[in-house]
Amino acid sequence: MPNDAQLAVVVEALNRVTVKVIQQVTLDAVANLTEPPPTGTPIDTGWARNNWVPSIGTPLESPVGSPDNPAAAAAARDAGIAEVLTRYTLSDGVIFISNNVPYIGRLNDGSSTQSPAGFIQAAILRAVSGLQGFNLTVT
Repeated sequence: MPNDAQLAVVVEALNRVTVKVIQQVTLDAVANLTEPPPTGTPIDTGWARNNWVPSIGTPLESPVGSPDNPAAAAAARDAGIAEVLTRYTLSDGVIFISNNVPYIGRLNDGSSTQSPAGFIQAAILRAVSGLQGFNLTVT
């Protein structure tokens, strides 16, 4: 029977692997959502595409930047990715990937001819499906 020290090593290893998997799914989902159409977010000004912002613990509740300044949203997205990669631990809870532009729902419903309806769900499914080839080596 394993002792407490051995169990602690196993639990720590599982925690590290779980964090790596969560980080990878987050990165892959954001990458998939920001791909060019037809698989990613339709692009007019780039504001919706750049507003896929990951955050730890609580979702963003407002869009970032504006249609005239989509670069501000891209900077927030990049900062969110960096935070997930450098700071995230399991005790932080959920990672959210938010997009609060007012028309993101209509885009996902198929209002643009650039991407099909349901492109958001498809992008997330591709991210999760990609775990099949994930290297789960514990270091």
